[in-house]
Amino acid sequence: MTRKSMMMIAVLTALSASAAWAAAPAATDGAGARPRLDANNDGAIDKAEAAKSPWLAQQFDSLDKNHDGRLSADERPQHRQRKGTRGGHGGPHAAMARLDVNHDGKLSRDEAKADPRMAARFDSMDANGDGFVDRSDRELAEKKRRDQWFTDADSDKDGKLTRAEVAAADARRDGQRREQMQARMQQRFEGADSNKDGKLSRDEVKQNPRLSQKFDQMDSNKDGYLGKDELQSAHPRR
Repeated sequence: MTRKSMMMIAVLTALSASAAWAAAPAATDGAGARPRLDANNDGAIDKAEAAKSPWLAQQFDSLDKNHDGRLSADERPQHRQRKGTRGGHGGPHAAMARLDVNHDGKLSRDEAKADPRMAARFDSMDANGDGFVDRSDRELAEKKRRDQWFTDADSDKDGKLTRAEVAAADARRDGQRREQMQARMQQRFEGADSNKDGKLSRDEVKQNPRLSQKFDQMDSNKDGYLGKDELQSAHPRR
């Protein structure tokens, strides 16, 4: 393996942990089938179109609830409510699919108005500034993020990355994540600490099921309170 190949693998490894776009994931053969497979852009996928995706072709008959030989918007996987996702609506991609009322594979500003959170983020999601949010915006945002990561990692600005530069970039990213996690923990702690005594009682964590269930386990000194050090011990650094 050449030195150039090894550098590329290192770069891709570093990027893989931070390349997810907050707006929506890229389309896949399953949950994001319509934007990729709906060749005639009629808002449905027929068997010929589904044949391009082995997964969808195999699941076609079971998904086609009305047996009309086409998968309509509500029959496709991305429109099903998924358990364990924020808001119970299947995540950002499902939210975009739900708001795409004309089924053209992209979200207009008017369509986004139906969801206040999506409307508030619309301008930041519309990376190319064309007034729509679609896959091209995701790709452009990802490219900008990769380019920025490379620029930040290239400390000597020679247009290439050494192992040391990649390692330093990883260390900075890990440090930033720890700082962000600690800031979030501090914010949550202060919000729960209603009497501002610098510790959490059993009553103060009642609104947090996870803390309530693990209170005794996390209360290492058995004083009936959870201090910041006990909370940090329960969240080891990754």
